[in-house]
This record gives sequence, C-alpha cells and structure tokens, in this order.
Amino acid sequence: MAVLPDWLDANTLQWLILGAIAVLVVAMLMIIRFIQKLVTKTALLAVVLGLGWSLWAQRADLGDCLQTCECSLYGKEVRVTYDQLPQMVKERIASGDTSVCPNIVASG
Repeated sequence: MAVLPDWLDANTLQWLILGAIAVLVVAMLMIIRFIQKLVTKTALLAVVLGLGWSLWAQRADLGDCLQTCECSLYGKEVRVTYDQLPQMVKERIASGDTSVCPNIVASG
C-alpha cells in the first residue's frame, strides 16, 4: 500500500487529478487535430493523385486516338484537324488509305 506524503492531502489530490484531466483533454485535442490534418492531407493527396492518374490516362488515350482520328476527353469528343495529325497518318491519308481517319480529308 502506497503512503501519500504529508503535503498531499485529499483536497490537493483532487486538484491535481483535475489538472491531469485537463492536460489529457488538451493532449486529446492536439492528437485529434493532428490526425484530422493528416487525414485531410491524405484525402487531398489521394484526390490529386487520382486526378493526375486520370489526366495521364486521358493523355495516353489522346496520343493513341490520333491514329484513328476518333478522340474523346472524359467522354467529350475532341475534334482533330488534319494539321494536328502525325506525319505518318498524313502520308496514309494522302496515299488514299480510307481505313485511317475516314472523316478527315487532306488539306491542300
């Protein structure tokens, strides 16, 4: 059994316990605030990374679609002009290949 020192009576002990509870409440609030920020940062980072991945995938799709001239970006049709086509595709169109870019006519 522990024996309390003479200066620590019941009244002082009650105030010390209240002080310890207050310190724990402040510590809890600091932890909640830190974790909240961490969760918010993690969520925002996930959103930014998701958007970045999505844009990268759309960019790759746009690069591939120049071979067929049927391009879309997030489901919206993107118009491709003859001047925007790669030289290889322009040469195929000029040679009369109708399998590539059937809706684009060589200009000039």
